Amino acid sequence: MQRFLLIVTLLLPFCATAQAQASRSARSYFDRANERYSKGDIDGAIADFDVAITFDPSLACAYNNRGNARLDRGNLEGALADYDRAIELTPRFAEAYANRGNARQLKADLDEAIADLTKAILINPRLDRAYFNRGNARYAKGELDSAIADYDDAIKINPQLEQAYSNRANARGAKGDFQGAIADCDRAIRINPRRAEAYLARGAARAARKDFASAIADYDRAIQIEPRLALAYANRGLARLIEGHTSEAQADFKQAIKLDSNLECLIEKRVGEVERTLGRKR
Repeated sequence: MQRFLLIVTLLLPFCATAQAQASRSARSYFDRANERYSKGDIDGAIADFDVAITFDPSLACAYNNRGNARLDRGNLEGALADYDRAIELTPRFAEAYANRGNARQLKADLDEAIADLTKAILINPRLDRAYFNRGNARYAKGELDSAIADYDDAIKINPQLEQAYSNRANARGAKGDFQGAIADCDRAIRINPRRAEAYLARGAARAARKDFASAIADYDRAIQIEPRLALAYANRGLARLIEGHTSEAQADFKQAIKLDSNLECLIEKRVGEVERTLGRKR
């Protein structure tokens, strides 16, 4: 049974301080924008970054941070323009390259994303999330060994980066290393017992090993933590179908499609495969 996988992309943190040449007024708005962003006031943060940039158009950190805020608002093109400007002003701005790489990955420009993330790493080899996100881009391209190597490097720099363990689990599972995938998920869960994606990935690995009861328990936990995680319903439905719980499986499929209609065709395909397999066994 093919697994459903989930990859998470992370932004690099905001610049903590403005450049020395920034005016006092620009610095004041810049600092308030960062504070607003940290409190979840994205629109207020963008407005303050706008003013900071008006006072000091050379403030590269303000463009980078406004790009992050714009990306949070779904303004992908605006974010890319801000990262471009930050890099133009400060050509060795590692975080801006990394964040632009993340944005390009969201546009599915994987080669350009990898180029930006590689540039960020060359400038600052300690950017754990740049390795992590490059691993995600490489995973999306099907370059599993390279993705695993990037997750390895991210974990070496930051052993508490829980997302790297769960995404490395996905890559290991895709290579058939289900025991390694389970071990990675176990580590991610130890770091954060409420990481729904780790339960999802561990459930997929356990299902691949035909331990469907344990897989269902993991999907249950993922759904309990994140009730809108469509993949968990889809995978639990497949495991329940194999276990003979047809009505419960159908309810899961219905909920998965309700949450993400793009899953409908894939679910139909997987259900057909399961039914043909069970038919041969009978």
